[in-house]
Amino acid sequence: MKKSISKKKERKAWTTVLCTAISVAMLSGSLPVRADGNEINKEGFPISDETITMTVYGQRDQNQAEWKDMFFLQKYEEMTNIHLDYQEVPADGFSENKQLLFASNELPDIFLRASLNANEVSMYGVGSGQLMILDDLIAEYAPNLTKIFEENPSMKQACMSADGHIYTIPFIDMSATGKMDFKQWINTKWLENLNLEIPTTLDEFKEVLIAFRDQDPNGNGENDEIPMGIREPSSVYALGGSFGLQHQMRDTYNIDDGKIHNWLCDDEFKNYLIWLNDLYSEKLLWQDYYKNDRPVWRANLSGELFGAMYMPYSDVFLNCEEDYSGYEPLIGPTGEKFWADGKSGVETGTFALSNTCSNPEAAIRWVDYFFSEEGGLFFAFGEEGTHYTFNEEGIPVFNDEILNAEEGFMTALGKINMVPGGGFPCLRTDETSGVVASERTQEASKILEPYLPNVYYDKPAVSTENMDRVVAIEQDLNTYRDEAVTKFIIGEWDFDMWDEYCATLEQIGIRDLEEIYQEALDAIK
Repeated sequence: MKKSISKKKERKAWTTVLCTAISVAMLSGSLPVRADGNEINKEGFPISDETITMTVYGQRDQNQAEWKDMFFLQKYEEMTNIHLDYQEVPADGFSENKQLLFASNELPDIFLRASLNANEVSMYGVGSGQLMILDDLIAEYAPNLTKIFEENPSMKQACMSADGHIYTIPFIDMSATGKMDFKQWINTKWLENLNLEIPTTLDEFKEVLIAFRDQDPNGNGENDEIPMGIREPSSVYALGGSFGLQHQMRDTYNIDDGKIHNWLCDDEFKNYLIWLNDLYSEKLLWQDYYKNDRPVWRANLSGELFGAMYMPYSDVFLNCEEDYSGYEPLIGPTGEKFWADGKSGVETGTFALSNTCSNPEAAIRWVDYFFSEEGGLFFAFGEEGTHYTFNEEGIPVFNDEILNAEEGFMTALGKINMVPGGGFPCLRTDETSGVVASERTQEASKILEPYLPNVYYDKPAVSTENMDRVVAIEQDLNTYRDEAVTKFIIGEWDFDMWDEYCATLEQIGIRDLEEIYQEALDAIK
């Protein structure tokens, strides 16, 4: 989202005000309320005239500095007069640690970057009541988030649990890159070397892959090119848009006119697998994709060995990203262009309050700032001049010492904020998407954006009585599904096994899942 020069000056002026003591003057119009003996200012900074201390529990990414040393948290404490005692847990073993915490019932005031999934919300919110209901607090003390919900009702709906209440505050991404996960990339340098055009249909795509395999497009005289790279077995489900397969709820579901359908047994999916099997048998698809070997994948990518591949961001192939370009979805049997791997832009479970939170009003005011345009900029980029400047188009750009830090960009960024690893409750827009998305990634996103689903649904939270059943079915179904699908693609199973495969999915409970999720979706509506 480009800004005019005058807009850039306005932004600079606001940022200057934001990061200095002048912001205290905003108190003049505030209406104080009481919270645990402290007056809470409903507008402006500081949030409280007296220092408020709260405990915070969450997962720290390996690229992040200790939270007490992180710039934006230190600066924000000065602005708000809210001191946080941090209880960070490493990513390794975090899920088990979180379970033990709830079991002990010795809860913090705030859960921050705690990755509370729908099942955990049902268990600890709807079920045990250990998580606080936030509906009224959001309406009263979170004007920025409330405005987003009013303008985007589906985002509010995505945050609602099975009982219709909100227990967690999300990360919201309104940028083009945030509307999808995988972007598709093709090596335009190879195309140019072979005098080929970007393909538009599945047939043209296969012809290009054959040329990549046979005509030495990298010119090194070796047969080392990998025509098409899929990163891991689970990726195939998100890439079937050319066959009319949606990826609703981040899973193998179509949703049409509000009706949920799992397509794992459909002819369209079978045809998609036949196509992938054909590519694999002709050595056009990476032969080791099913091993889920990320280090080897990354080495192939940074070595520019893939002709076409799928990645959310270009951060792992920045050394050669200029040789890759995004392109439009391929036209398949449906005759339509459709990119299935959409996202609602809402990542739930990033922030919550325990039922023993000492200052819920202050905590909600604390987090709401990051859902303003200014707060989102402050979180993502830090302090103007110190960490970033605006370019001529009014877009924030990190300083060279951060972009080219000897320790690595993500580690340098992790000293400023919690962007590395994601999962922080804030608003991201096209203006601030550059914190994670390179210009090349944003271009690839813009190409695919017109072909996304008109409405994208997150997986709804199921009722507590259905939760254990869903977990059991999905665990067995996904294990069998991935094994069977891989065998079809690499040729260990012939497609005369298809009926047996479908019968097994039915036996596991694929239609029961449909019914449970349909009930949950209808309840939220």
